[in-house]
Amino acid sequence: MNRSKVSKWMLAGLLALAPACGNMPFNINSSAFSDIVPRELDGAPLEDAHVDQLISTLDSLLSPTDDEPMLREMAASYIRGFRTSFRRGRVSPEQAERVLAYFDELKSENPRSAEMIEEQRRLFAALTPGMVAQPTIGTDTDGVEFALEDYRGNIVVLVFSGEWCGPCREEYPYQRELMEKYADEPVVLLGVNSDKKLETIQEAKVREELHYRTWWDGSTNGPISEAWNVWGWPSTFILDADGVIRFVNKRQDRMFGAVDRLLEEMRAVD
Repeated sequence: MNRSKVSKWMLAGLLALAPACGNMPFNINSSAFSDIVPRELDGAPLEDAHVDQLISTLDSLLSPTDDEPMLREMAASYIRGFRTSFRRGRVSPEQAERVLAYFDELKSENPRSAEMIEEQRRLFAALTPGMVAQPTIGTDTDGVEFALEDYRGNIVVLVFSGEWCGPCREEYPYQRELMEKYADEPVVLLGVNSDKKLETIQEAKVREELHYRTWWDGSTNGPISEAWNVWGWPSTFILDADGVIRFVNKRQDRMFGAVDRLLEEMRAVD
């Protein structure tokens, strides 16, 4: 990679990402990455060839010509697209180590963009399938503090939602079905609520019979939502019994298929 060209990224403000309900505000996954990791992989392990091609593609995208320097916003978008492309599969420890080292190299060669690159590195380490979910602590809708780690040993379906969001409310029937379907299994549904008023979600839980524990985050940019880089609502993360993120944004019926796969893995070990 020609790092001397990458270092010519023009200084400019980063893209402001507004929370989106339903569809994303724009596609941060550049079309250049869209066909590298096939959607059919669906949470299965990534091949080393996928990692090779993702890195090679980003190298190419981050190499502007001498007379057309790249805007920092554009570089940030490409790096986000690179990171989020890993969500279709599952990284191995060796692959994760390689990608993290690649981020470190990018950061050292582009000190003026180091903060942006470091944030994308953090998000890769915290949110990519195959990585252990980050420690998460907050207060539930009854005012009691609890941690994500309290539920280690269970398959955890973590849903970021809000009454303000129509597509979020459309998920309620599937959430009730999930609780009923897996009532006797080691499966836990947890929520992160973004409504500004606590009473809003408290009333919704009673009205909609949403009898699962929920952190009240108080905003779409609350501390938990920020840590998990959530800007599309609803968002779903499914963790295995070891706390490893395995699936991202499996909604409605697809949520059940993902949980069934993890239950099968647990039974195979037992």
